[in-house]
Amino acid sequence: MAAWGKIGRARPLLFKAVAVGLLLLCALSGCSQGLPAADDGQTVPVADASGREILVKRDPKRIVTLNKNAAEILRMLGVADRIVGVSDWIPKNTDYWPELADARNVGKFNAPDEEAIAALKPDLVLCYQNSPGPGFDEKMRALGIQVLRLELYRISALPGDVEDLGRIFGREDKAREYLDWLKTRMDDIARRVAADPERPAVYLEAYADFAACGASSGMHERLLFAGGVNIAGALHAAANPISPEWVLERQPWAVVKMSSQNGCYSHDGPGGMVAQREGLLSRTGWDKTPAGKAGRVHLMTTDVTSGGASVVGIAWLAKWLHPKTCADLDPNQWHREYIERFQGRPWRGVYVHPAE
Repeated sequence: MAAWGKIGRARPLLFKAVAVGLLLLCALSGCSQGLPAADDGQTVPVADASGREILVKRDPKRIVTLNKNAAEILRMLGVADRIVGVSDWIPKNTDYWPELADARNVGKFNAPDEEAIAALKPDLVLCYQNSPGPGFDEKMRALGIQVLRLELYRISALPGDVEDLGRIFGREDKAREYLDWLKTRMDDIARRVAADPERPAVYLEAYADFAACGASSGMHERLLFAGGVNIAGALHAAANPISPEWVLERQPWAVVKMSSQNGCYSHDGPGGMVAQREGLLSRTGWDKTPAGKAGRVHLMTTDVTSGGASVVGIAWLAKWLHPKTCADLDPNQWHREYIERFQGRPWRGVYVHPAE
């Protein structure tokens, strides 16, 4: 089988598809226009999620991050002390983010307080591809603040984004250390998946009930790599409203539901995911599906489905879908390595249910 492929990127970047009897399509990354107009040695050419290339000020000292995944990468690179403003996700998880206790909460990742951001006088604002919405970049640019949009929630974009952040902050060695670790584990999953010809049909449900994850979702991409078939793969949107009957007609082999449970790092048990899973299993007719009959109904949180820990979520999917070749995979061990080695925090927390 083909390995995950070389991690890293040149200009322009093209991630090649990985063949494991399935296809992981990796996007051609680019980026949006920013403030610096010329490469004078003080800037770094990078690509962001919009498809165009920009120049970003080298080694910025004051950062506002609306993107929690970017905050993890900055901590991994050793520059978390430069974060002066964060979205409200981080203050809700203080056990995991003690070093950001004094960073200003600038509001929601998709609708931040723009005046609060401006008052912090950041060199750079990091956010997601589509959040905040239209007009945000222009407002920041008018204040002399550059915005960099990243797709760190997509496993195909993750290597290039990490590499770019490493170059921006002059921490290429730290970025490479993580990327080598990531590649080894992605290749391990790919090898195991290739050894099992089965491709189980899976119903991926987004955070809302009866919202199927379609082809544009990050979960669809992760499922393909883990050797599953998305029963909503013909639907494009990240979350598509569907009926209970629609799911029953397709008789999924397994169900994976995104849980919005917060503060997973502080939990010693599955918490609200227990009741949530029981609710899924009790849905009318689900006991007549292969998934319901066998109890193959799983919940995952965003902590293992986006950003630097994405490979952990993929490992869980592979373990659930391919017991013949992935039974001895230990996603929690990989997550522990990530938390302790790359985030500098003690290992703890519960992030999926059932965790087996």
